[in-house]
Amino acid sequence: MKLWERRRIDRQVRLFINSMPENYKIYTPKEQIISEILAANDWFITISKPMEVIREEVEKQFDMYVS
Repeated sequence: MKLWERRRIDRQVRLFINSMPENYKIYTPKEQIISEILAANDWFITISKPMEVIREEVEKQFDMYVS
């Protein structure tokens, strides 16, 4: 994955997490939040990697910001 793609994913995940209600990440399953992040960002289709790779990067960024 290219650096600009990782940075774009990082930024979008961070923005999504910052916009979530306070207890949302506590009461909502991680898989649902990841799916919501992917659904909220249609630009993911411009990244030239398979969806599995993109999802893995989104999960990694999510874990970094939520942990």
